[in-house]
Amino acid sequence: MSAVIAWQRTLLRRLVLLAACAGTLALVACGSSPKTPPPLPTVTRIMVIPVAPIAKLHTENKGIPLGVLWQSIADRVKGADFNERMESVRKDMGPKLTAALVEQLNAQGYQAQVLEGVVRPAGSPDNIDLAKLPTSLPVLHVYFNEVGMLSARFSNDYVPRVNVSGYLMGSRNDDTVWTDTIYYGADASGDTPTSVPGNPAYRWSSFGEMVGQPQAVAQGYDAAVTALALRIAKNVRASTSPPR
Repeated sequence: MSAVIAWQRTLLRRLVLLAACAGTLALVACGSSPKTPPPLPTVTRIMVIPVAPIAKLHTENKGIPLGVLWQSIADRVKGADFNERMESVRKDMGPKLTAALVEQLNAQGYQAQVLEGVVRPAGSPDNIDLAKLPTSLPVLHVYFNEVGMLSARFSNDYVPRVNVSGYLMGSRNDDTVWTDTIYYGADASGDTPTSVPGNPAYRWSSFGEMVGQPQAVAQGYDAAVTALALRIAKNVRASTSPPR
């Protein structure tokens, strides 16, 4: 009789242990189950802050061998002269990117328009006080980081380099809806949300060929502006619920 009781007690302890293990596994499973992502914010209207032109274009040749100082200095002088000849192109890039952003955002289904009356600090035009903007609607601010022509190391070709950053703020006092830095052309690395390969039609095999075709260079910058505006609009679209 005592043997039976002992066997029953052992069985009971094993059942209790199994139940405890099952409960622990259930808790772990529940804790590791995928969480539902928060819903994307709904954005219908977007006010676009006018894009300011970059302060200066840069032409750079990284393929000059170290020690060839005279060649480096000569190319810098020629590059500075070429950049001066492209001043009107530099100044137009801001308004062109602004217009392209509005067009591409509208194509994505938003109601986008340029925000007028933006006050910019004289010494830092892109350091804008968002609290003082004349709107309570979502605001898109895009600005140039680098614009110019680059001949990379181990390459003779000059290609456009246009890099921008931007962010979309929700309605006043809301969080950032989207923000990125996007690289076009020379600094691009594949085709991703933050990287846009340059148009292969716009590359020049030498410095002399490039400076001899200022109109084609301007067209290369226009292609960059269009491609960047399209990528930004798609990135914004991916970060928000479908416009109603």
